[in-house]
Amino acid sequence: MSDSPVPSSAAFPIRHGLAVALLGGILLVWAGLMGLSLQRAALPDTTDGMMLAVFSPGTSDAEAMAAMVRAGGEPVRSTWLGFAWVARGVEPGFVGRLKAEGALAAFGELPVGPTLGGCTATPVDTAKIAATRLQ
Repeated sequence: MSDSPVPSSAAFPIRHGLAVALLGGILLVWAGLMGLSLQRAALPDTTDGMMLAVFSPGTSDAEAMAAMVRAGGEPVRSTWLGFAWVARGVEPGFVGRLKAEGALAAFGELPVGPTLGGCTATPVDTAKIAATRLQ
């Protein structure tokens, strides 16, 4: 047996409680700011052009691509998320038609990075995309 004093266990929960409260506060602020950013980046149903189309997690690539084509748009590229795609619609109302085909939302430029979709989009040759048309 050791005669060394044992630290009081009452002091540890206070420090851990403060850390947990601080982490919770940071996560709450982050979630609020992220929600506001996504709300402001969401596109109205009448929008066309280049956008980030978000589907339900678990949506296959084939299902997402088919939904984009049925909505009258073009799939440009997938993202590392798997259920989010960069899509382009050339006629007004593309976002509304995309939602009718199963998309959860469509977003314009997000304030988290210099490219469409922030870090979720991969670099792409825009000239090649412009020259590509679905048959």
